[in-house]
Amino acid sequence: MLNEERIRLMTKMVCYEEGEGKEYMPVKQYYRRDYVSLEMLKTFITSTIAFGILCLCWILYDMENITKILGDGNLISFGISVLIWYAAFTVLYQAIAFLIYNRRYTKATASVKKYYSALKRVQKLQEKEERTQPSEGWK
Repeated sequence: MLNEERIRLMTKMVCYEEGEGKEYMPVKQYYRRDYVSLEMLKTFITSTIAFGILCLCWILYDMENITKILGDGNLISFGISVLIWYAAFTVLYQAIAFLIYNRRYTKATASVKKYYSALKRVQKLQEKEERTQPSEGWK
């Protein structure tokens, strides 16, 4: 005899595994600190690439003023100002990434916790069903 409640729970669990679970299950393989650190490292790399692209676009757009700056011999002050802009850009990007990935880990924790509680309920229902059915192996 089929237990409808157990089937319903198992169906919800499969839907979760195919939907939200694909995103949240890998997150829970890490501790919070490890997950956030890894994602911030990725963010640092992408923010450096993005800053380089933005600098390249700025150089192409404002070539005349850049040649004046380089011609005046203010290379050190120009380099320092670029480094300050890079540091500010990176710090802002990292702060936003920290908030986003910390929140994402919190959501994943709550979601996976619900999944595991449903899994425990399915297990209890199955154990209850096995206890109530007579064993066919003993004659």
